[in-house]
Amino acid sequence: MTSLDETDRQILAILARSGREPLKQLARAVGLSRSTLTARLRRLEREGFIQGYCAILSDSVSPRPNQAVLLVKLDRTPAYGVVDAIRQIDEVIQCRSVAGDIDLVLDVAADAVETLNRVRDRVSTMSGVADVRTHMVLATNFRTVFS
Repeated sequence: MTSLDETDRQILAILARSGREPLKQLARAVGLSRSTLTARLRRLEREGFIQGYCAILSDSVSPRPNQAVLLVKLDRTPAYGVVDAIRQIDEVIQCRSVAGDIDLVLDVAADAVETLNRVRDRVSTMSGVADVRTHMVLATNFRTVFS
C-alpha cells in the first residue's frame, strides 16, 4: 500500500463530502487531468483507501428503519475472533473498538425489532463476550459527513 500525498488527501476530502462529484470538476479542483485523476481513483480503490460509494438515505425510507447501539464488554482483549464473528452479521453496520469500561460499540440496523433482538442474542452468546447492553435509537437528529 502506497502512502497518501496531499493531492490524494484532497481527492478523498472532496469525495467524503460529495461522492457524486463529477470527474471533470474533481480533476479541476485538485489540478489534475481527468485521465490522471481516474488513474489515482483506481489506485485509491484498489489499495482500499476508497472502499465504496453510497447514497446516505433518510431514516424515513431506509430498508432497515429499526436501529440500535450495542455496547459490548469482552471477557478479555484483544478478541479478534469476536470481531470476525460480528463482521459476519449483516445487520451490524459498524463496529468500533473503544477505550473504557466498554470494549466494542456496534451500530445495528434491521428491518424489524425482532431482528434486532436476534442480533443482540447472537452477539451476547458469542464466546468471549461478557455482557451486552442495548440502546434503541429513537431518532437521528443529524448526521455529519466527514470533510
